[in-house]
Amino acid sequence: MLLRLFHVCVASLFWYTIWYDLSYVNIPFPNKAYEEYPLRGRTTFLTFWCLVLQTVYFTVSVLNDYVGTNVDHPKHTSILRSIKDKLFILAFPVALYVTSAFWGIYAVDKDLIFPDKIANAIPSWVNHTMHTFILLFIVLELVITYRRYPSRAVGYSIVILFNLTYTFWFHCIYYQTGVWVYPIFNVLNWPARVGFVIASTTFALGFYLVGEKMNKLVWTKVDKRKVKSK
Repeated sequence: MLLRLFHVCVASLFWYTIWYDLSYVNIPFPNKAYEEYPLRGRTTFLTFWCLVLQTVYFTVSVLNDYVGTNVDHPKHTSILRSIKDKLFILAFPVALYVTSAFWGIYAVDKDLIFPDKIANAIPSWVNHTMHTFILLFIVLELVITYRRYPSRAVGYSIVILFNLTYTFWFHCIYYQTGVWVYPIFNVLNWPARVGFVIASTTFALGFYLVGEKMNKLVWTKVDKRKVKSK
């Protein structure tokens, strides 16, 4: 019952945040052309991609609570449960990356990631939902629900594909508008930008590994009990 309530509350918060952001928040984009991109230009930001990913994950979790199964080792894994577990292995490192990158750069130079003109347009609760609560909820989810991680090759491939897709997307935006999505790219030369992307992907893979290790640490006893019962 508490697990269902948790999933419903988190999914509702994320859906409400998306709706509120699209309905009431007017972001001062560096170029008017940004507004022509889908969802009022929000698709230009990795933060929004992450929020959508978390929203989809917790929505699937709600559905799985009612018509799927949360049993640790089900005899027959439902489609919803399978989708849920696959989504988690991407949702965790992306949330950890977004939170770490945002607050890390914020601590060094706020204007490089969250200049006043943007900060003044976004309510504090929306900002924290997008950059703080996403990590809090997905870590809590790791602790209270069981899932099996795939092989590391599969997990790494999923993370790399996601990173490369977004990297390609925001470079396309730059070539179309002449303006970088993130101000930090304005102070970097091309070698530094390439290095930043490589470093970002490396960090994302490292965060995937963190999720895998944490999952193993939390759920090893459950797996051992299952092996002994066979």
